Amino acid sequence: MLTAGGTYGTGMKKYLAYTRKLAEATPSARNRVVDFWRVVAIIVVVFGHWLAASIWLRPDGEIELLNSLEWVPYAGWITWIVQVMPVFFLAGGYANARGLGKVERGDEQRRNWITARVRRMFTPVIPLLLVWVLLILVMRTFVPAEVVYAGAMSATVPLWFLAVYLTLTALAPFTYRWWLRSGPVTVVWLLAAAIAVDVARFGFDVPGIGWANFVFVWAAVHQFGYWWSTRDDGAGVSTGVGWVVSAASLGLLVALTWSGLYPVAMVGIPGAAETNMTPPTFAMVVLGTMQLGVIWGTQPVVRRFTAKAGAWHAVVSISGVIMTIYLWHLSAMSLVAAAGLFTFDGRFFEIEPGTTAWWLTRPLWLGILVVATLALVAVFARFEWRINRKPAPQRVAVVVAGLLLTAGSAAAVATMGIATRDAVVQWTVPAAAVAGAALLGALPSSRRGNT
Repeated sequence: MLTAGGTYGTGMKKYLAYTRKLAEATPSARNRVVDFWRVVAIIVVVFGHWLAASIWLRPDGEIELLNSLEWVPYAGWITWIVQVMPVFFLAGGYANARGLGKVERGDEQRRNWITARVRRMFTPVIPLLLVWVLLILVMRTFVPAEVVYAGAMSATVPLWFLAVYLTLTALAPFTYRWWLRSGPVTVVWLLAAAIAVDVARFGFDVPGIGWANFVFVWAAVHQFGYWWSTRDDGAGVSTGVGWVVSAASLGLLVALTWSGLYPVAMVGIPGAAETNMTPPTFAMVVLGTMQLGVIWGTQPVVRRFTAKAGAWHAVVSISGVIMTIYLWHLSAMSLVAAAGLFTFDGRFFEIEPGTTAWWLTRPLWLGILVVATLALVAVFARFEWRINRKPAPQRVAVVVAGLLLTAGSAAAVATMGIATRDAVVQWTVPAAAVAGAALLGALPSSRRGNT
């Protein structure tokens, strides 16, 4: 990820001036396609989440928090377009392969690499959790508990990605070595494991087994990122091969879903009996390979586009705050929703979702959320820009404990939240996150003066 260095002020002009210099200094060997698709993915995620939110203040005064996919026709098929999380794991595998290719073998080198990556990803999480703990304590005094719970849950549920990605990062030195030794066979093994889990889940109703696919499915997609990097070191992949991969994957995905073996929807839809996302299924890997085929097929077009100074500057600028955008875009929505519901008698949310009037107000809704998100990014992006340069912990046990606490707390936040339905803070969750960050040197305070 391209990141700003923290040596400039927080103003937009200074930031854009700095990222312009970064863009101009981009090495010719950098694969700009990876950065482009990561930016496209974050834009789709952000606007997809915002459009999925349907908040309705009913005539009887009841507040309904709905998902637009509940009533949009053919919602399941639409999710094949808006579900872009595989792109992040593909890009992550590619980037990790590049980074690990420069790391010498040895426990110390692996420990330093893992710690640096975790610091970059997890430090911005701490302010998010602390701010929401404070908001819960304040808002529960005058906002209904169910609204506080829903706002906090929706704002922090994206941490599931951190839980999985931190785990894959911790395993990356080993999975990459496995890739170098066995190549595509590693993908075959992971796919076989994912399918076996699906058979146990759907065919034999083994309780809880599906959650194992958070590792097998996303590890397989991540491994495809290694494959992508390896091909780029050689002759690359032709556009024709890319489109064949994409078409074949699409055909397989249609067959898997139309046959009834897998659900159609690639994201969770309220009321649906099963989902391909929580927990993920083999179908999600197929979607990932389809997206990889599209990436390969569009490479010439994307390279020409990102060769333009303005386009590449935009990619670099968004990349510099991409984690902050991801972490805070739903907080922006929750805060805007709370403000809208409890000011002016909630009139903005009196429009029934799905009606013509509701659709006509979506541009205003999105515009307000863009402004709110930019404000939060301006405040919190600094935690993404500065990296603690202190040496990694010397003891492997400390690194392992830090990883378990950070990844575990992220998973806990995503699954059960940092507050109960009665808006009572579950203190063990943020405490575990802070403890893990402290062990790995990923607390914001430990980064001051280390830019």
